[in-house]
Amino acid sequence: MFDIYHSEQRIYLWLKSNSGELRLFFDEFYPTIYVNASPTILGKIVKRFYELDALAEIPTFTEKSLFYENKTISVLKLIISKPQLLPKITSKLFHLYGKYDIYHSDIEISTGYMVEKSIYPLAYIEVNYETTKNNLNRIRTIRSFTDIEEMDYKIPDLSKVSLYLEKSHRIPFVNNALMVKTNSDLYRIPTSDSGQLIHQLNKIFKKYDPDIVLTTYGDQVIFPHLFKASQESHIPTEFDRDKTSTIRRSIQTKGTSFNTYGTIVYRAPSYPLFGRWHIDSRNGFVYKEADLMGIIELSRISRLPIQKMARASTGKALTYIEVDVALRMNYLVPWQKSALEASKTALELLNADKGGLVFQADIQNGFTLENVAQLDFSQMYPKVMVLHNISPETINCLCCTNDQTTETVPSLGYRICNKRKGIVSVALAHIVERRNYYKKQCKDANHPNKSDIEQKQSSLKWMLVTSFGYLGYRNAKFGKLESHESVTAFGREKLLIAKEIAENYGYNLIHAITDCIFIQKKDKSPIDTEHLKEVCQTIHKKTKIAMEIEGTFSWLCFPPSTTDEKMPVANRYMGRFTEGDFKGRGIIQRRKDFPPYVKAAQKEMIEWMCKFETIKEMQTQEGEILKIFKKYDILLSSGNLDWKDLLIQRSTSQDPEDYSVDAPSAVAVKDLLEMGVRVQAGEKVRYLVVNKKSEQKGERYKTEERIESKIAPKIIRYDKSYYRKLLLTSFKEIWTAFASFKDFNEFISDEQQLPFFN
Repeated sequence: MFDIYHSEQRIYLWLKSNSGELRLFFDEFYPTIYVNASPTILGKIVKRFYELDALAEIPTFTEKSLFYENKTISVLKLIISKPQLLPKITSKLFHLYGKYDIYHSDIEISTGYMVEKSIYPLAYIEVNYETTKNNLNRIRTIRSFTDIEEMDYKIPDLSKVSLYLEKSHRIPFVNNALMVKTNSDLYRIPTSDSGQLIHQLNKIFKKYDPDIVLTTYGDQVIFPHLFKASQESHIPTEFDRDKTSTIRRSIQTKGTSFNTYGTIVYRAPSYPLFGRWHIDSRNGFVYKEADLMGIIELSRISRLPIQKMARASTGKALTYIEVDVALRMNYLVPWQKSALEASKTALELLNADKGGLVFQADIQNGFTLENVAQLDFSQMYPKVMVLHNISPETINCLCCTNDQTTETVPSLGYRICNKRKGIVSVALAHIVERRNYYKKQCKDANHPNKSDIEQKQSSLKWMLVTSFGYLGYRNAKFGKLESHESVTAFGREKLLIAKEIAENYGYNLIHAITDCIFIQKKDKSPIDTEHLKEVCQTIHKKTKIAMEIEGTFSWLCFPPSTTDEKMPVANRYMGRFTEGDFKGRGIIQRRKDFPPYVKAAQKEMIEWMCKFETIKEMQTQEGEILKIFKKYDILLSSGNLDWKDLLIQRSTSQDPEDYSVDAPSAVAVKDLLEMGVRVQAGEKVRYLVVNKKSEQKGERYKTEERIESKIAPKIIRYDKSYYRKLLLTSFKEIWTAFASFKDFNEFISDEQQLPFFN
């Protein structure tokens, strides 16, 4: 099953045969919702549905189980003949909260169909069908030959074309050019003539007939302009394979911005194709982190259509896996958000709301150490949820109130239900199993599909990361803050157990954070791997969660805080494993808000540092790392750089008119607004910091669009002092703990400004 979507009461499926032939089929689907209310309200609801001609069958009562209360009730079953009404119903439920309850109303329609038919994206299926008078293929029966839990599945060969813009996506579309890349050819199509643009694209689509259209800013820019050009020139496009079903598109370029836990997130509008996959590499988290196979993996197990999964979060995929579990358990799936937090005293809140445990590195003799081992719990939080049956409905459940045999959460005393398995723990058990299976395959260097396996396990990793946060997320369908607190409580206990066991084996704890510990022998001598394995086995036996050796560092550094040089930062460290590989967290090389040039400089300096097994050897060759720094500093001062290597990327936090202070991001978005480009909150902007003399003219921060458009073709002088300080910061971060000197500022005493580019 290659593609699936719905239009009104019809479900459309594109099936791809082993020979590569694609055929379109349709089936009728009437989703079911359930209502729990007083007889008077039920009568009014049924009457209203009859007035809308929205019922496919006569309403009946049926028995279903309440998710949180774990009791069976009688609810009214309504089979809806107009699925397009469901979003309207759901949108009104917030205003009717407490008056009556409607269940299953917000389940994705295509997903609901797949659940009912026991099929899923890219399943191998058999259909029995008839051909209608209009030469359409109506499905009579459908069944899957493959299992949704299968791990070593195969996908058919899929052809692909890539669409991207020659210049920045914020340059006016008519002044840009569209690049089209196939496996064998590269086309450059001017965008000034909309008619010719559509004609040329149609020829390419007919010639290559791609299954996948991979774009960069396709949802935000490319397809809105292409569909608008098609409408204005009255030239139909070949982008959709489906020429029979009703396809309605509203041309939209404005996305949505929302605040989630202090971060403004921007989401572009959605432009899926019908009969092909459109995947925008800039409008989806999963593709960025796990590529195409990551999307396929999550789509299969969540039953979300491929194009929806490409634009969805891993949290949404997890929610639909949980919905699938809930439906199989005969639960009523609530539309409303997570259960309310129970009232707590100030002392109870202080005890419960602690989060993960952190042991701050206490380095008496500086911030560098040798012969340090890092041990990590394998997927600690998800495994805690599976092992201890933690789920919103199992924490302080109503069915075990007087049961003295129930397990309790350490330090909090919350009860954990022992009469039923929690939805979250059941859903996560299979995800954990899948990822473990893929991780074992990844260890085989000769595995023929290693790249695909890496992508699959990466997508599951991010889903498991999400699983913990969603327990306490205010918009999670299956969430409850007490279950979130329970996970961290178990995590703190298991980390303490790991610490005590390591100390009993003769190690000192150097540092620990949430699910990993850094340990060193008391005499600071080299660590035997076999001895570490014994430590890990003991921790596993005691905690029931596997402890793995992340590696043994020949040297390890905790860079000092920029605000207090006597203190390290909990989540920032860097070191060289005994095999020569490097690991760093929280350093500039891993950050997205520093220029590529500065990150490249730090990377080269780190590669030099990793040549040395001991700190002393490294320090005796200090002059070499100074040469690397000076090499980058001299080139930076010369002006012989590609300006794109100095661009700084920032996320915007407000719309242009809402900024009151001229911070760099504010200046950048206002500059773009003058060019006729409106940047929404949450979008990213890239700018160049120019000479301070330009500050009075309001040109201190020049966006890449301003530079590319050549609106200001005069010589631009970048701020040498600013960029040299950034370069120095990257050097200081990794070398302060090793340096024989204290004054790093002496390296940038020359403040001469040089021309940047014409």
